[in-house]
Amino acid sequence: MSLLLTLALACSTPDTEAPTAAPAAAPAPANPPGQHGMPSKPAHPPPGGEQGMQDPSGFPKFHDMPAPDGPEPGPVGAFSEPLQLTAKPTGGYRPQIAIGPDDALHAVYYDRTDDGDVVRYRQSKDGKDWTAPEAVSPLTGRNWGPDLVALADGGLVLTWDHAAPDFSSQGWMRERALGGEWGEALRLTPESGYEVGSTHIAPAGDGAMAYVYIGRTFGDFSRPFVAYWRWREGGEWTAPVAFSDGSASAWHTNVESRPDGSVAAGWDEGPGGSSTLVYVASGADGAFDAPENLSRNAKQGERPHWAFTTDGQGGLTDHTDHTDHTDHVVYFHRGEQSRPLAVYHRAGKPGAWGPVNTPSEGLGGYHFDPEIAVNQEGVLCMVWGWDAGEKAELLYSLNTGEGWSAPLRVAEISWGKPGLPSIDVDSKGTFHVVWNQGVRGYNEVYYATLDL
Repeated sequence: MSLLLTLALACSTPDTEAPTAAPAAAPAPANPPGQHGMPSKPAHPPPGGEQGMQDPSGFPKFHDMPAPDGPEPGPVGAFSEPLQLTAKPTGGYRPQIAIGPDDALHAVYYDRTDDGDVVRYRQSKDGKDWTAPEAVSPLTGRNWGPDLVALADGGLVLTWDHAAPDFSSQGWMRERALGGEWGEALRLTPESGYEVGSTHIAPAGDGAMAYVYIGRTFGDFSRPFVAYWRWREGGEWTAPVAFSDGSASAWHTNVESRPDGSVAAGWDEGPGGSSTLVYVASGADGAFDAPENLSRNAKQGERPHWAFTTDGQGGLTDHTDHTDHTDHVVYFHRGEQSRPLAVYHRAGKPGAWGPVNTPSEGLGGYHFDPEIAVNQEGVLCMVWGWDAGEKAELLYSLNTGEGWSAPLRVAEISWGKPGLPSIDVDSKGTFHVVWNQGVRGYNEVYYATLDL
């Protein structure tokens, strides 16, 4: 979810929602940011006040700027014909896809109604026939930024951000057992007087969960956001703990599960809408290691995402189960005037990272919002948004161990701008991707597959 733009409200028909869920108690953050927190945003910011503002529409202002000249990517590659998962008048934003152990496809996104923004859930067994959209955010008002993970037992975990009319906000979670109903909404961040965003969750082995977000005390727009984490073991959540020290704003927190049950977390730090530093941290056994500045001797960037491949070159960290993996992290880089110039990939292990690869190298246009997944054969698939002005589509590149292939288009939607993709892999090695594409104030969600 881009954190840098003006709120654009859409007109649509209202949808019936469940009653507001009773909030569960959440402790105040440990290691509070003192005089540092993170800039928030009013519903109607002053001119020039976009820095530090969360963007519910996922439509950054660089789309309005002339794109860099250069060659175009190749034509549509081997992805299937895209399927549109949303429709007028509500459209859809910030989709996520998760595949269960039975290869069932689960997708969430949020749409916009006259009464607020609603998180929707859809399911499919074959990618062709999908269940009707189900409202899964039982809180009235603005519900944004959903994240969804599928568990090994077939259950689902959903998180999202909910904002009050004054723009104070909280992070929420719901769970659903295989074949069951969605459970009660649980609040995971302070109840009031706070603003949060970029909430993400990941399984952490043996029923544990790791949860990350950015937050700050609400009301002082000069305070930077701080990145936080929480851990659930035995059904109990730890108090929030700060990743970052508040010396600079934190953005785009993310956490993903490694095959061995540990987790990798990432975020970026720096002024909103500018070049930022990427930080990563490894977590297991209820805690995270000290953060590592991935940009210290490499490229700056933002919005890290992960994939993990098996290798045979020694342990990942001291707390693994002796299964060896390589971390693959992708992110993108902003240049002058917040223009996203390249997407990057870096492979390695905590404290031992390889060189930076640039799959977008040599192409014109803007490159942004990368995501990555790996199939059972070890093939990496990276997807990202490309905007060259009149032409803008979702791109992809493959890596079979011999470097990144020349980028091709996932689809030829031929309208709007792409962004915020989510990608996962089924048991047969097929890649499944969802993304939003559209204009400021209105997007649709699309779905496509790649069977190698």
